[in-house]
Amino acid sequence: MLAKKTVDLNRWDRVLHEVEYALNNMLCASTGEAPSKLLFGVYQHGTVEAISAENQSNKVNEEIVDDPGQTSSDQFPASSSNMVPNTTPTTDIQNTTPSTSFQNPASSTSIQNSIANIRKRKQTNISEYVPRKMTFDTQKKIDDALIQMITKDFQPFKIVEDEGFRHFVHLLNSSYKIPNRHTLSKVHIPALYQKCLIETKEMIKSEAVCGCITTDCWTSRSNMGYIAITFHFIDNNFGLKSVLLGCHEFSENHTSVNLSNQIQLTLEEWDLTNKITFAVSDNAYNIKRALSILELKHFGCFAHTLNLIVQGALTIESNLLEKIKTIVTHFRKSTSANKKLNNYQISNGAKEPKKLLQDVSTRWNSTLYMIERLVELESSIRGTLGLLDNPPEGLTVDEWKVTRELCIVLRPFEEATKAVSGDKYMTASLVIVLAEGLKNVCSKLQKENYHQRVNNVLNKLLSGMNDRDRWGNIIGSHTLVRCTFLDPRFKNIPFTENHLQMIKSDIIEKTASIISAIRSDNEVQRTLPTPTASGNEQGFSIWSSIDSKVSQIQPSGTNTSRAIIEVQRYLEDDVQNRNTDALKWWMDNKHNYPYLSQLARRTLCCLGTSVPCERVFSKAGLLISDRRSRLSSKKVEMLLFLNQNS
Repeated sequence: MLAKKTVDLNRWDRVLHEVEYALNNMLCASTGEAPSKLLFGVYQHGTVEAISAENQSNKVNEEIVDDPGQTSSDQFPASSSNMVPNTTPTTDIQNTTPSTSFQNPASSTSIQNSIANIRKRKQTNISEYVPRKMTFDTQKKIDDALIQMITKDFQPFKIVEDEGFRHFVHLLNSSYKIPNRHTLSKVHIPALYQKCLIETKEMIKSEAVCGCITTDCWTSRSNMGYIAITFHFIDNNFGLKSVLLGCHEFSENHTSVNLSNQIQLTLEEWDLTNKITFAVSDNAYNIKRALSILELKHFGCFAHTLNLIVQGALTIESNLLEKIKTIVTHFRKSTSANKKLNNYQISNGAKEPKKLLQDVSTRWNSTLYMIERLVELESSIRGTLGLLDNPPEGLTVDEWKVTRELCIVLRPFEEATKAVSGDKYMTASLVIVLAEGLKNVCSKLQKENYHQRVNNVLNKLLSGMNDRDRWGNIIGSHTLVRCTFLDPRFKNIPFTENHLQMIKSDIIEKTASIISAIRSDNEVQRTLPTPTASGNEQGFSIWSSIDSKVSQIQPSGTNTSRAIIEVQRYLEDDVQNRNTDALKWWMDNKHNYPYLSQLARRTLCCLGTSVPCERVFSKAGLLISDRRSRLSSKKVEMLLFLNQNS
């Protein structure tokens, strides 16, 4: 073919491009594919001359390297005027004549100019597509986040071996090496526990002037006994801080001596022996006796006392409550009865049918929730009971009335329980206010025209509030009285005139003691020798005259008189709204009451309930689940400590 196209054998190279396209047309007609595709798996762009020109252009532009982080839109400009189209050769496979495939010199020159304008990107190194090895800092950062997830959410260590979790983490970061559960349990958790323990001790040492502890005991589902101790104090910025000192295994008999020994060991470990001003627990004799052995001021949990009083009053209506429980149990256990109850509610216009609630024997407020839901669904329950084949015994008209009135009587006790059960704000100042408020409400309810059975319950409630141990003497607790007086929302309002004079005297005495201590420290500072200027052997100083005058000047008034003035100004200040943050108010006014604010910081840290310990045990119940029933007591202690304090 080359001989046919060339007359002069010395000029064969000039028609090379014609021979090339002739061969291309012949192969395309016979195979349907371009020769470059058959030989190399890619499509050739342009003629051999154009490719030669492109190679020459590459040598010119080989030093031009694109940024590896450049996006595709930066690497390939949107404008198409400077690019060679990425298409297959324009050869017509239907026409094999050379004239149709010949590309004139002008076209070839245009292609060369276009190629010369392209900035060729240097070929990407294959190592850039291989995931890089994760650095130590990044690995540690992700490890810490994984440990935090396990401690905060009480996830089992075995989660790192679950197939779904590993696949999820691999999609997020394929370079991250997930530690195994043994590494988490034996290395990471103990290390984080020691770090958190040291940081928490440093915080208490630097910021806790004094504080309050709460304690309680609990038995897990694996029949292991635990004792929890929490510590509460006000920091330098008047913020209430709560710390779990420990949730220790306690397998010994719960005697007063054993309990006091364990509490003493914990306080000594944290160096808090001389910083405890108040101790709160339930009303069990052994724990009360244990705190008495340690010579700590004890107060029985106000919420626990309320629970005992209300449960004792509800024993009068035990038969009615049993009938209600039977009805609730029937609808909760029978699927057909529950379905009919739901359908009845929907047919009466309810968008989402409600279910009946069952009470818990240890929580009186769950009984209130049960009868409130029963009263709410009264019409639906009455209608559904008539549709059942074997219904439980329903309530009579009088019993329905008694149930409705019991809800009204018990609602204030539920409100008081919720108010005093917080652990993010001070609660000891609420105890006297709530106690007096409940008595007043019950006295008013007795004047209402309620059913005689309801009045009997009211009388029982009042009797329990007056006769219950520590309830009748709440007003005699100096700590609770100080907390209430120093709460800017209450001040002297809850107290009678005769009692108020005794309270003011106590507060003035405590404030005067603080002033005296501060003055003593200042005296020590003034007696320290003043350094003389260097080179002045005789001690002549420009400050000697003023220092002498300052040392001779004494603050006007005695410690008691200054305390009286500050307390009186505090009482004359406006009483704050009930929703005001009392600790924030003291932070904002600590310069107005420099000594009284210090007394408030030492007093308002007290709590009125042992709810913080109860919540620790609630979390422990989630931690020691069926999936984690083999956790050692030491691991339980570490995980609970990290959950509460980290």
